[in-house]
Amino acid sequence: MPGPSRRRPRPKKYRQIAHTADIAYRIEGGNLAEIYINAAHALVATMTDRRRLRIKETRDIEVEAPDREALLVSWLNYLLYLYDVDGFLGRFFVILELSEERLQARARGEIFDPDRHLGKTAVKAATYHHLALVPRNHGWQATVIFDL
Repeated sequence: MPGPSRRRPRPKKYRQIAHTADIAYRIEGGNLAEIYINAAHALVATMTDRRRLRIKETRDIEVEAPDREALLVSWLNYLLYLYDVDGFLGRFFVILELSEERLQARARGEIFDPDRHLGKTAVKAATYHHLALVPRNHGWQATVIFDL
């Protein structure tokens, strides 16, 4: 009789990088939509253990900005707005539409519950400081700094 099935954890598509203040991440993705999704995962992982979030609510999100870098910051700051106003944290994100200046997405998650969720680091904002979003050989790479 075979033993219990064990899934290998998938490698994260974001990693924390050294920064003198705040928290900086290098985000990777095969395309721009993956960059926005992986940046959202990095944001939520900074704030709590996203694996403990349940899928109880869905939020449709639309943000606009003058360019794709500003769109990344606007996207992340809108996710922070949802947390600040409603306590909502997304676990899964789907990009429905993406252009240079506009993003439509769906976030699935729940309201933060301090009895069930570990509060890690309070994030005030995604910043433009050292912001980068550049094409790479096999996709895209972004650098994002969160103000704490």
